[in-house]
Amino acid sequence: MTQAGIAEGTGILRSHIPRALQALSAEGLVVAEETHVRGRSRKTHVYRLTEAGVRRARELLDSVDATPVLIDGRSATIGEVRRSLALTPIAALSAVDVEGHIRPTVPAPSEPTLLQRGDGLSFLRRWIAGPAYVAVVYGSRGMGKTSLARAFARVVPKVAWIDLEGCDDAAALALAVARASGVRVAEPCGSAEVAAAILAVFARGWKLIVIDGYGDVPEEIVEVLTRIVRDIRDNDPAKILVLAQESTPAYCRFYDRSDLKKALVAENHLRGLDLEGCRSMLANPDIDEEALRRIYLLTKGCPLYLRYIREGDAESLRAHSRFTNAEVRLLLYSGGAVGAAAPLS
Repeated sequence: MTQAGIAEGTGILRSHIPRALQALSAEGLVVAEETHVRGRSRKTHVYRLTEAGVRRARELLDSVDATPVLIDGRSATIGEVRRSLALTPIAALSAVDVEGHIRPTVPAPSEPTLLQRGDGLSFLRRWIAGPAYVAVVYGSRGMGKTSLARAFARVVPKVAWIDLEGCDDAAALALAVARASGVRVAEPCGSAEVAAAILAVFARGWKLIVIDGYGDVPEEIVEVLTRIVRDIRDNDPAKILVLAQESTPAYCRFYDRSDLKKALVAENHLRGLDLEGCRSMLANPDIDEEALRRIYLLTKGCPLYLRYIREGDAESLRAHSRFTNAEVRLLLYSGGAVGAAAPLS
């Protein structure tokens, strides 16, 4: 690596790198050589570890990974946490406070559909390293639950995604489980058998199950998840993420307050974007402030609606919302997608 690369990778000022490299070289842990580096015409100094340096580095990394920490009340090691959260050893170590609690930060998502979702991503990364087996993310339609889960799932090595769309009974859910994971449900195909099959998915090496589209679901589906919460403690590595509608009725709740207190279940609620988030999502920096506020109040900062407005997609906006024709045209007009001469006709 070059001095610039070492500084970037370690988070140390570049001006401090030469002295550290000199000390490492004196110990026989690092050697320097001149060579061509891509993007530069002249040769430059690069540094590599010697065999002794590699051994010492492994000793240091093993020591860091074995360091005990607390995350959301659960005992773990830095190695377990950083592998779960896809952190580098340095990032993980720097997130440990003087009391031994690790509070890693998560970079803000860069995808346009994940604006202002850093808190949601942090919640999921803390959850998968913490004690709770089940996480439930609530949000209104179009709030970005699925996009958030897909961004999070990129750091998990093996994910089974179960979509509840069209699942009107336990048998239909059994087929969805088989499609997602290859695990077949034993006959008869009741709620107990489906719950057992979902938990058996983890024995096949899957690290995470995502259940998408939960809301006002049939009683059999509720019973499946209720059984999972009851039995999941016998499946220690199990992690299940449920994406639920904010409007999910009380009779479809598959857990209660005691499950939250026991840290069996964790929940998070997604809210709409603020004014600046709406401005960024609309990709119109010159939008009139009154028009922006009008869009914000009507859409409540829903990312899906804002995307349709940005794209001028009246048909999709009408199909996936309760806006009237007049409101749809007003929103598109306010966002600059239709001509100013006919905002409401």
